[in-house]
Amino acid sequence: MKINQIEMFIHTLQSGSITEAARKLNKSRTTVSAALSAFEDDLGVQLLHRTGNKVQLTDIGEAIANDCERLLMIANDIHNKCSQHLNGVESAIRIARDDTLPESLWRSLVQQMSERFPDTSISVYVAPPPELEQMVKQNVIDVAYGLLPGDHQIPTVYHRELGQIRMMSVAHKDHPLSQLRKVISTDLERYTEIALAYIENESLRAVTPRSSNFIALPFYEHLRDAVLDGTGWSYVPALLINDHLRDGDIKVLKHNKATSWQPYGEIIENETRRGVVIEWLSDRLENFLLDANH
Repeated sequence: MKINQIEMFIHTLQSGSITEAARKLNKSRTTVSAALSAFEDDLGVQLLHRTGNKVQLTDIGEAIANDCERLLMIANDIHNKCSQHLNGVESAIRIARDDTLPESLWRSLVQQMSERFPDTSISVYVAPPPELEQMVKQNVIDVAYGLLPGDHQIPTVYHRELGQIRMMSVAHKDHPLSQLRKVISTDLERYTEIALAYIENESLRAVTPRSSNFIALPFYEHLRDAVLDGTGWSYVPALLINDHLRDGDIKVLKHNKATSWQPYGEIIENETRRGVVIEWLSDRLENFLLDANH
């Protein structure tokens, strides 16, 4: 029993004609007919009733038709996976990312990856930026995307900058800090800060809060929502709040360090692990940041 025999059997039963199956497979009618006969001989059963150019499944042919379709699908999957391996396409990829970029972008990218790399198993995990390097180092993931740390301390982990993210200190329009004509550091310390939370050495920490009174949450979207609720002020990516800034619901604080740019990029343990999927994804993210910042 050979895969090409199964393929000819499936095409013949789908078209109901050996001639039509031969045309679709770009083979001669004699070749298809001989392959079907060899297939029946291998199995020791008659699969098709032949009447002129027309064919009809026998009872046993009907019984094994679905199994043959599955075998053909599995054979095609094996071929595609081996082919993509030879072409440098990962068979499986584990991705971690922060949420500095809009969720709608990642939703679109996941859909595009599914369509472009249908034989690649893709896992995506969201984590705060400070956790990404350790996840790469510990081989929990293959690649991470997020804000790059200023203190790069893991020599085996490589950073590839893809662009810049504008960060802003903001508060709700009705927050007391939004009413000040000039905000100084002691003003920031006086009010509740919504800081980013992350896990380090089995302990939950806040990312360098500037206020002694803070609420730490794990994602920038949570920080933004807390600002919208008037819970406190925060330091968040502009890409997540641009609509709210335009609507006037959120205000940028009038502080001399209210805005800054931070590098965003790819984090990977070994540059040789950069396959086709990673290169494609990094290129899309780089293009998005170029467009967003111009």
